[in-house]
Amino acid sequence: MTLFVVDGGHRDRHEAEHFALELAPAASLLCTHVVREPSPHHAVWLELDGPADYEPVRDREGGRAFRFPGQDALRGSLPVRELLALSAIDRVVGVGCTVANDTVVDTRDYVRPVYADGLLTLHVTPAAADSVVPLEVEGGHVC
Repeated sequence: MTLFVVDGGHRDRHEAEHFALELAPAASLLCTHVVREPSPHHAVWLELDGPADYEPVRDREGGRAFRFPGQDALRGSLPVRELLALSAIDRVVGVGCTVANDTVVDTRDYVRPVYADGLLTLHVTPAAADSVVPLEVEGGHVC
């Protein structure tokens, strides 16, 4: 498995996602990366055969996955252990909370993990009724 970077200079993340989906509809893993220089925009990386030269991609650091294996199974509410078993997500990390294997994640049918320390990581935050929700919400924007 090798990863490619495609930088179309997209200022809008959703446009970058649609571009990547059209470019590589069969790719099993597609991620966006925020590129800050020379001006803020989004690049994409995708899993295909070929060389990987871009260091953050090669080292799997910072990419935001918008397509990944098991994504379609992450609907509704499910415990962390099930989320990990059903998908390519390697770990769930709480922001402002502690997360255990039996912690319930309300996916809101929108899950966008990021690569951190080489692991596909879903960041979650506290929600109602002792559950957690993904930190990224649908329709969010780059800060």
